[in-house]
Formats: sequence, structure tokens, C-alpha cells
Amino acid sequence: MNIQVIIDNLKKGNSEGLQIQKKNGIITSTWLIYFKNDKFYYFDINQKIEFIKQYCYTETELIKEFSSGKFNIEEFIN
Repeated sequence: MNIQVIIDNLKKGNSEGLQIQKKNGIITSTWLIYFKNDKFYYFDINQKIEFIKQYCYTETELIKEFSSGKFNIEEFIN
């Protein structure tokens, strides 16, 4: 799935965030993505979760940054 599907799932408000698998060619990695206060926050699975400007994206920025990636939802975070 593409980043827009991930965004749509987060905006539904059924969970606080998502654990996702990001595929870029043959490389896969696990990430956490949250939607809080109309902003998106994107973290590596091993990263400390801090809702600060450094990790903050608008929807437009998120689409632009991750438009070429393919994603799978692994888990809903509540």
C-alpha cells in the first residue's frame, strides 16, 4: 500500500498510531507513525518516541517524503 492509505487509516482515529513495515526495493524496515493534533510523527522502531518538531510532518510533507515507498500495516497502536 502507499503512504496515502496509511494516512487515511490514521485519520480515521481508530488507533493512536501504526507500526508499519516500509519496503524500498529489497530493503525493509519497521517504523512507527502517529497522528496527533493534525500532524504526523514518524519514528524508527528503535528510536525514542518524542512528539517534537524534528519528527513532525504535515500531510503534504509526508506524501512528498514517502511517495515512493511501499508499506504494510503490522500493528495498530492504542
